[in-house]
Amino acid sequence: MSFRRIFIIMKKSLNPRNPYIIFAFLGPLFYALIFQFIFGLWKLKPTVAVYDMGDNAIVRELEKSEAIELVKADFSQEVRKLVEEKKVDMGVIFPKDTRKFLVTGEKFTLKIYVNGDSLARSRAIAAATIVNALRELSPKSPSITFDQVRLGEEKPLTTLELFLPFFIIIAILLGSYMLPASFIVNEREKRTLYALLVTPASYLEIILGFGVVGVTISLAMGMLLLLLTVGITQPFLLLLTFLLGSILGAEWGLTLGILSKDQTALMANLKALNLFIMAPAIIMLFPNWPQWIAKIFPTYYIANPIFRITIYGEGWNEVGWQILLLTGFIVIFFFPLILLSKRIQKA
Repeated sequence: MSFRRIFIIMKKSLNPRNPYIIFAFLGPLFYALIFQFIFGLWKLKPTVAVYDMGDNAIVRELEKSEAIELVKADFSQEVRKLVEEKKVDMGVIFPKDTRKFLVTGEKFTLKIYVNGDSLARSRAIAAATIVNALRELSPKSPSITFDQVRLGEEKPLTTLELFLPFFIIIAILLGSYMLPASFIVNEREKRTLYALLVTPASYLEIILGFGVVGVTISLAMGMLLLLLTVGITQPFLLLLTFLLGSILGAEWGLTLGILSKDQTALMANLKALNLFIMAPAIIMLFPNWPQWIAKIFPTYYIANPIFRITIYGEGWNEVGWQILLLTGFIVIFFFPLILLSKRIQKA
């Protein structure tokens, strides 16, 4: 296998005349505009209520930040009250010993109160701002553990948040699924696919080059979509989930491209399979429907982990099993792709 040949194939496939490439790049940006101007997801800065039992140096440092709206409480009970009444996203009380811990570099736990209605992104911004303020007042790197106390019920989902799985799957479809399929069909229609096969490039290198392009574009535009809308928390876990989802989409796209004789057949196959792929997102739009049905479809294990991470701030302990199942689907769908590839190469 030659990485140089794979790179050449990748470069060759990026033909700006291919409408699928335009859709893959502009589609997520278009949906981001829908998020922003129609649904209005982009919120104002998170609000944080604080009470400093010491000399108010931490409060003064937080006042310098433009990332949050600061609400100064007059007593500690007021902080909890503001969070319970959902007037702020987060509340924090700094004990008298906070400055001492910052000077000595001792590890300490800081209790924070979280509004159940707040977004995971708002909590992440607020926590990062607090850490940065404490770092400015510490001669050493502060060692802080947050003890998070959620007040109130888990926030009800807005219409936009319910649509998030739908847009996640769309980003996967446009990049990793449709693009590789269109690459193979375009090469077949131009009668250059078999010309490639008489070069030193193997069929595995060809489909790998097509697949890597689809995965890269899908991953980049999908993460950009999240960044422009709900924000990115736990970037490594989100990146891993989107990467695995894009790989699975690329396997389906390559298989579909091999089985489609021309663009007409490709469009017919896409229409037939799109409902199967979008089914989990449609079911998740209606919480009263039996949600176990969504778990039958592989794309559920792409959309749901990203949804739970971004909206509810869940981590590996909650969604890790779904990511492992997603990895299993990648392995399962890899084998028919290899068998079809060998058949085409022999032909």
